[in-house]
Amino acid sequence: MRNLHERIDAINEHFIEMTKNVERLLRINMEMLKKRSFERSLYGEAKVVEDRINAYEVKIKEDSIVAIAMFQPAAGDLRSLLSTIEGSKMLERMGDLLLADLKLLREMEKKGDLHKPHLDLVGEMVGKVEEIFTAYTTALVEKDDKKIYSILALDEEINDIRDSVVKKVIELMKESPDNVEFGNLLLLSTKKYERISDKIMQLGRSLVYNVSGDNLRKQELIKKN
Repeated sequence: MRNLHERIDAINEHFIEMTKNVERLLRINMEMLKKRSFERSLYGEAKVVEDRINAYEVKIKEDSIVAIAMFQPAAGDLRSLLSTIEGSKMLERMGDLLLADLKLLREMEKKGDLHKPHLDLVGEMVGKVEEIFTAYTTALVEKDDKKIYSILALDEEINDIRDSVVKKVIELMKESPDNVEFGNLLLLSTKKYERISDKIMQLGRSLVYNVSGDNLRKQELIKKN
């Protein structure tokens, strides 16, 4: 029978593999945006990857609950297990959003080619999200406090890019009624990528809690009150 730390190590390995699959979904999104076309082969791969992410989320949750029930871990180990459960939920949701964005790209392509010259706007957003997620995975592996906090500082950059994309898309929609339909889809896509960025920020806060025990969300609530 594995001891507690062996079980935690195995769970953490699953979590890292889960992040790699989310990273692959991000790259598939970027590949399609760069090609400016919906690729069925890439979409098929994306569905397989998303199923794998879902399976990891279930496995991590089940194994963590079993470890807690069997070993009644002390504070540090319990914090690690609870943070991993929470993180796996966020990664699973990111997978859902990334697959949904590919479906939006498919919907745009069904309506013609008018949207294609403007996919670079969304591509800029995805590029920044990918950069932030790569920073998170590095911080996750290295358990580096400075790198974790640097992730949280990138939230403002995403907001700036979002505001710029929204402004440009709205201008496009004002130019011609023909741009309204695909413009709405571009705005919806941008919103989903923003939500993915929010999930990465939550992952960063969860990682801070895991590594140092500082509950940043609790601190935010105290400040608000």
